[in-house]
Parts: sequence; C-alpha cells; structure tokens
Amino acid sequence: MKRMLCSIVIVFFLAGCLQTRIIDEVAMIRSAAFDQTDKGIKMMVSFPTFLEQGQENVLEQGVIEAESQTTKGARVLLSRQSQKPLTYGQLRVLLFSEQLAKQGIEAYVNAMYRDPSVGNRIFLCVVEGENAGELLEANLGAGEQAGVFISELLQQNMDTNTIPATNMHEFLFSLYNDGRDPYLPVITKNGDSLSVSGTALFKRETFHSILHLEDSFLLKLMTSRTKQALQQFKLPFDQSFVVIENINSSKNRDISKANGVITFTINMHLNGEIVDYTGESNLEDQQVITKIEQSIKEQIETRSLELLETFRDEGIDPIGVGEKYRSTTRNWDPTEWKDTLYSQVQFNVSANVSILQSGAVE
Repeated sequence: MKRMLCSIVIVFFLAGCLQTRIIDEVAMIRSAAFDQTDKGIKMMVSFPTFLEQGQENVLEQGVIEAESQTTKGARVLLSRQSQKPLTYGQLRVLLFSEQLAKQGIEAYVNAMYRDPSVGNRIFLCVVEGENAGELLEANLGAGEQAGVFISELLQQNMDTNTIPATNMHEFLFSLYNDGRDPYLPVITKNGDSLSVSGTALFKRETFHSILHLEDSFLLKLMTSRTKQALQQFKLPFDQSFVVIENINSSKNRDISKANGVITFTINMHLNGEIVDYTGESNLEDQQVITKIEQSIKEQIETRSLELLETFRDEGIDPIGVGEKYRSTTRNWDPTEWKDTLYSQVQFNVSANVSILQSGAVE
C-alpha cells in the first residue's frame, strides 16, 4: 500500500514538471527555407498567426528571416525577432535553393535532424533558382499557408507517382550509404504559382543535376513500385499521344559477375488502362493495343538504359547499383567500387507492358 501511495505521489510531481505550451502563445513553424548569402546562409521561416478583426480571428502567415554562418545561429537570431517562442514540432518541409544545394546541404539537414522536436519524415526539396525563401512569400490565394500547401503538393505528386517518394530520413539514409546517392523533388515558382518540375540528383551531399518529370517517372519505376500512376506517352507509329492511368508496376533487380564483367539487370512489369488517345486507330483491335504496348515498352527500355549509363558515366548512383553489388560481395570496398568497378558496369533493361482496358475512350 505504501509503495502504491509513493508511486502516485511521484507521478503527481512529475506531471507538474511537464512543460505545456498553449497554441496561442507559440509560433508553430510550418516551413523553412535556406539560401546562400555572403555571410553564410539566410534562413526564412513561416508560421500561422491569428489577427483579431472585431469578434473574429483571421488566419494570416508570419514570415521572418535571419542570416548567420550556421543553422543554429540563424535560429537564435530568428527567436529574437518573434514575439512568441518559435517551435519546430509542426515543421513540414525544408526548402533549399539550387545555388545552396550546389555547395552541399548535409550540415543544414543534420542540424534539423538532431532536433528531437522535428519529425524525421518531413519533406526536403530543392527550389529551382537562387531564392528558396520567395516560395514562403508567394501569394497562394484563399489564405493558404505555404508550409501546408508545399507539403501537400509534394505528397500528392509522390502519391500519384510523378516523382519518387523521399523524405529527410531517406535522404540521410542514402547520403550515408556508400552504395547509392540521394535525390529530392524540385519545385519551380512561376509568378505566384508553384509546381513540382522534376527530381534533383545529388552526388553525396552536393546537387548534381535535375531530372525532368518524364525521366523522374522512369527513376520511380527503377527504384520502387508504383500504384495508380498516370503517364502520357508519344506513339511514333502514328504520331499520336496516349494517356495511361492506374499504372501498377513492379521491378526485379539483379547483378551478376561473370567473366570479370559486372552486369546490372532490371526487369519491370507495368499494367494500366488507356484513358485518352489522340490517334485514329481502333482501340478495339487487339493488334493496335499490341503496337501501343510495344511502343511504350521500347521507350521505357531505351530511355531507362540511357539514364543508367549516364548515371554511371557521371559517377552518381540514385538507383543503388552499388548497394545491390555490396549485397552480393563478401569483401566490399567502397573506394574500389567508386573509383574502378562502377565505371565498368554493364546494364540490361527489360519492360513488360500490358494494357488491361481501353474502353474509356472508345
């Protein structure tokens, strides 16, 4: 009985020590942007604010910025500008300008990752151009908050398989993996509108190049499964376009070492439904469907092979060829792989395409 009473007293006092925060008394950061400056970096954050207008509170967006040599230093300066304590527990997305990403972003991502209040599954993205902070000041209409809008924009494009899915945890996992390189989505600003325009490829922590949406779709096919994807293809045999939806795909990847030659093979299987077609062929004719399947198959195989060879020749590995090779190698040497072996890898790509339905456009 005494032990029970003692436990209750301890729990009571511990509960009294918990720090509580009232939502109206803190500024909840939803998004943060990093840009390069002469002093180091500029960090800009956005958070919702409530303005009293009569008897109603109107939701607005607060934006503040600070320049420093480090992320922590910038956060200290930001806190001096806010009338309420800044909290990062609701942070959804980190934006990096293309200019800053070319110098490397590991330090900035790591600083946020080490903050226990920041979720490790928040989105990271590269902003095409030199100014990531301007996205937080974009007039998105209807009082839309930048942090919410951008994170939902990225989530939607990953869900529809336009771009490969990734987040802060996966970025750092790939960064510290000696068998592959990370990638991030790219956002472009046109006026006050924002759009996902492709995938940023990295060589370790440093921005390398951008894959546009068509190639981003192929990167998705080669790295993970797709579900309910939507994609348009050009058909050379009649100079028409066809749109395939509900694309479900799977892939099998293998690596072999025969006669001193390392060969990486990807087999992809896709099926989907035709929902739009600009040609005049009869889609009830199975021979026409077979020609469409063959055309899509050839395009996927040809361009995927070109991408793999380009990645190899430029020394980047977003596919994870090195990771696959390491899984079959007892004496793995990352230096030997990067300096010698990867440049010698040969590739095979095979795609099996099935059109399951075409009645929607007949």
